Amino acid sequence: MAKTIGLVTELEVINSVLRVSGDNPIQSLDENYQPVFIIRQMINDVSRDMQNKNYWFNTEYCVDLVPNTITNQITLPFNILNFEPQYDRYVARGLSVYDRQDRTVTITDTIVADISLMLEFDELPQAARKYIEAKCRLDYNNEYFGGQDNKNALERAANTALQQLDKLNIENENVNMFNSARALNIAFRNRRS
Repeated sequence: MAKTIGLVTELEVINSVLRVSGDNPIQSLDENYQPVFIIRQMINDVSRDMQNKNYWFNTEYCVDLVPNTITNQITLPFNILNFEPQYDRYVARGLSVYDRQDRTVTITDTIVADISLMLEFDELPQAARKYIEAKCRLDYNNEYFGGQDNKNALERAANTALQQLDKLNIENENVNMFNSARALNIAFRNRRS
């Protein structure tokens, strides 16, 4: 199998996880092999859990959400994970924005929100891919083999990868609590008190 230079691919992650059990590598994501289906689902689950933490690469701040001119509703992106509107009267209900004050999905004004999105594996930065790889190796070992020989090393690798990801998040974010919609909500509520 050819080794790629640069970003880790999903195929490389799958083969890395298969090595935990001593399994042979696969050549293509299209192979009809049960562990590949399990590992691909695991990659998706770990990725979703990770991205739910709002990292720099999947979070957009102060996004203008404009109602549809025909329905007067705001539909959120299908891959949304978190929705933090500027005003706490708005919440996500499925993929619709709901106005709790007026008790309706009919919204005529543009609202501003911070949103985080679930990105595909190929859209992720290297540090996120490496964390997913390390966490999947650990989870696969724990769930299907329970091998204690590798467990400590796999846990250390997953923790190190998460620390690296979190470090990069701090470096890439403008770590200013006053820039987010959540901070504006808190400030607004305190001003009203």
